[in-house]
Amino acid sequence: TANTPGRLVMKGVEPPLALPCTPAGCIELLKRSNIDVNGMNAVVIGRSNIVGMPVANMLLALNATVTVCHSRTKNIESYVQNADLVVAAIGEAMFVKGEWIK
Repeated sequence: TANTPGRLVMKGVEPPLALPCTPAGCIELLKRSNIDVNGMNAVVIGRSNIVGMPVANMLLALNATVTVCHSRTKNIESYVQNADLVVAAIGEAMFVKGEWIK
């Protein structure tokens, strides 16, 4: 149906009617800030079904190159240091350090 969350990862179909709120809010902030993610190297920290994976798929749909990191990713800071865009969805305050950001 048109409301199936799986449509979020399918190419060539309409997105689901209801999107997860937090990922949709992240994308809306980027759009309202006139940030074109097309071709950007985006790192999403967190792989939850509620935030991490949906926002990663939304960024892919906007033609960003997306890397998903998680609590078991080794050397996360190296991924973040090379990112043009970082979405921290790991659920831990202050996880990303300022010196990791470009």
